[in-house]
Amino acid sequence: MSGTPRIRSRSPVAGLERARLSFVQVLGQSVSAVAPSAVMVTLPALVIPDAGRATIAVFVAAAILMTAVGYCVGQFATRMVAVSGLYSYIVKGLGPMPGFGGGWSLLIGYAAAAMASTLGAASYLAALLGRVGLPTGTPLIAVLAAIVGLLALLLMVRGVKLSARIMLAIEVFAIVAASTALVVAFVQSVREGATSSAGGAKSGSAVGFAVLLAITSFVGFESAGTVAREARNPFVAVPRAIRWTPIALGVLYVFAAALQLPEPVRQGVDSLPIVLTLPDTSGAGSSTLSIVMELGITASWFACVLGSTTALSRTLFAMGREGVVPSVFGRTHRRFHTPHVALVAAMPVIVAVPVLYLIARGSSRDVLIGLLAVSAHGYVLAYVLLCVATPAFLRRIGELTRLPSVVGVLTATAMVALVGWAAFSRTYVAGAATAVYVLLMLLGAAVFAIRARRSPGIGERMGVYDEAVAEDVLGRYRPWEVRR
Repeated sequence: MSGTPRIRSRSPVAGLERARLSFVQVLGQSVSAVAPSAVMVTLPALVIPDAGRATIAVFVAAAILMTAVGYCVGQFATRMVAVSGLYSYIVKGLGPMPGFGGGWSLLIGYAAAAMASTLGAASYLAALLGRVGLPTGTPLIAVLAAIVGLLALLLMVRGVKLSARIMLAIEVFAIVAASTALVVAFVQSVREGATSSAGGAKSGSAVGFAVLLAITSFVGFESAGTVAREARNPFVAVPRAIRWTPIALGVLYVFAAALQLPEPVRQGVDSLPIVLTLPDTSGAGSSTLSIVMELGITASWFACVLGSTTALSRTLFAMGREGVVPSVFGRTHRRFHTPHVALVAAMPVIVAVPVLYLIARGSSRDVLIGLLAVSAHGYVLAYVLLCVATPAFLRRIGELTRLPSVVGVLTATAMVALVGWAAFSRTYVAGAATAVYVLLMLLGAAVFAIRARRSPGIGERMGVYDEAVAEDVLGRYRPWEVRR
C-alpha cells in the first residue's frame, strides 16, 4: 500500500446541493437569522433605560466585538467549506469534546431563536388579525404558530435557493418598513419640541448589561457558514457575508437607537406585540404605516424562522453524518437535496415548545424574552470557544500570525469579562433561562457520552466539511478555487 493520500470518491457531506446560492443569497442567510427589523424597533428601547445617552456607544461597542468574532470565523471560512459552521470550526481548533460543547450550545441557540421567531411571527399575525375584529388570544396564536411552522418547513424542504430568495426579499421589505416608521415617529417628536431625554446610564454594571443585551441583537450573523457547500465560490462568498453583516447591522442599530432617544418615540413602543405605535398626529397615513411596519416585523420574524432553522438543520445533518447523533439526521431528500429528516424532526419541537410555554405562562412577552435569553446563552459560549479555537487551529496548520492571535484572545477575553461585568448589574439575574440552558447542556453531554460509548473513534470523524472528490478534478466546478 502506498502512503500517498487518496482523493475521495464521495464528499462527507454529499447529498446537499453545490454552488446554488449567489453571494447576495448567502448574505440573506446571515441577515435573516438576526431579524434586524424587529431588533431595530425593540432592542434600543430595552437598552436605553440602562445605558441612557451611552446607548449609541453601546451598540458601536457591540458591533466592534461582533466584527471581531466575524474576523475569527473568516479564518476558518476561507479554509474550510463546513456545512455546520462554527461547530466544525471549533472541532478543528480545540478537538472533539470542546467542539461538541460548542456545537451543542449553538444548536440550543438556533433552536431557541427559531422558537422565539415562530412565536413572534404568530403574535404579530394575531395582532394584525385583531385589527379586523378577530378575537386574539392564546388559541389563535397557537394555530398561527402551527401555520408558520408548516409553511417554513415546506419552503426549507423544497430547496435552499427558494427559501434564500424569500428570506432576502422579506428582510429588505421589513427593514424599509421599520426605518420609515422610526423616521416618521422621530420627525413627529421633533415637531412637538421633544429633545433627547435618555439621561445618563444607571451605573457602570448597567452599561455592561446593556452591551451584553446589544450583542444579542447580532447573534445568528455567522450562520452563512452553514450554507457554504450550497454557495457559489464559498471561500469568498461566506467570509465576505460574515465580515460585512455585523458592520451593516451596527449601522442600522445605531440609526434606530439615535431615532429612539427622544422619550415620546419610546413611549410608542408597546410591551407586546412589541411594536412602535405611531401617534395620530403623524398624519392621515399613520395607521397605514403602522400596519405596514407590523407586516414587515411579522415577515422579519418569519425570515428568522427560516434562517435559524436552516442553520440548525445543517448542523444536525453534519452531526448525523459523523454519528454524533443518529445517522438518520444525515440523510438528504433525493429530489430537493435538503436535510429533510433534520428539518422534519426539528420543526414540530420548534412549534410545540413556545406554544406549550405560552399556555403555561400566559404572557407572550415573557415567553419571547425567556426563549431569547436561552438562545443568547447558546450563541455566547459558541463565540467564545470559536475565538479561542482560531489561533489554535492556525497554529496546528502552520499558518498562525500575530493578528488572528491578538484578535482571537482579546475577543474571547472581552466576552468573558463582559458576562462577568454584567453579572454585577441588578438587571442581570442568572435565573430560569440560565438553568434551562445548563440542563440542556447536561443533556448534550449525556448524548455525547452515549454515542461515544456505542461508537468508538467517533472523535476522529467529527468536524466534517466538503472535500474535493475525484470528479472535481476533471469537472467544471472546482470548489477549492477562489474566484473574486
